Amino acid sequence: MTNIENLFDYSPVQFEGIHHLLTMGVGAHFAALIFFILVSKFVSPRYRVATALSCIVMVSAGFILYGQSNLWFDSFAFNGEMYSRTDSTFTNGYRYVNWMVTIPCLLTQLLIVLNIRGTQLFSDATKLIIAAWGMIITGYIGQLYEITDLGQLMIWGAVSTVFFVYMNYIIGMRIFKGALGMTAPAASAMKKVFWLMMFAWTLYPIAYLIPWLDASAGGVVVRQALFTVADVSSKAIYGLMITYIAVQRSAHEGFEPAQRVLDYITPKTQ
Repeated sequence: MTNIENLFDYSPVQFEGIHHLLTMGVGAHFAALIFFILVSKFVSPRYRVATALSCIVMVSAGFILYGQSNLWFDSFAFNGEMYSRTDSTFTNGYRYVNWMVTIPCLLTQLLIVLNIRGTQLFSDATKLIIAAWGMIITGYIGQLYEITDLGQLMIWGAVSTVFFVYMNYIIGMRIFKGALGMTAPAASAMKKVFWLMMFAWTLYPIAYLIPWLDASAGGVVVRQALFTVADVSSKAIYGLMITYIAVQRSAHEGFEPAQRVLDYITPKTQ
């Protein structure tokens, strides 16, 4: 038992609220998966890998959240007044395992729609993935201490933050430099992607710090809400914006299906 979720009893409203949040996360990711599959035909081959990576992210995140939802339901039972612990143990550790897969995909698809290729793509992707894994692994270690040693929680959180800041520095540099060579709609969307990432990814460390900020049943509800909003924002909504940019760039470069879907082709007059 390493996470604070297992320390409390929950009212029906609190328990069902968390279960519904997790279920909503599942639905959002699988709905986005269908959308990305349908829209992939409007993305030119040059950028289509980015859409494929979105599909991988949706499947991975959707199944993890489905598992989290079931685990939450199995870990507590209604005693007539409150939901209390069963023999099962709820853990957020599965989220970290999922992030080891999804964050590298998210970062790589960003580089692809920025049209970074060749050795530069390999170099940037390597730096970003190492920073992401460093951030995730140290955060995972820290959350193992959240009910035993808040000092360790904070120390490992600080180490994770160093990787987080470095990763976002590289992302910001690449986005704002790459946006200069895009059409106005794509450039505007790309800048919004940066701010979306800053918003969504900042929610994760806040959720991480809940054992220090508010170790209570109510704090757990806030924590799971933060995790779910961050997941949907940084994966599903992010993927939608990346796909829009990919379609915009495809149309600008002459890919006819993208031009049609964006109404780039002016109807011919007789």
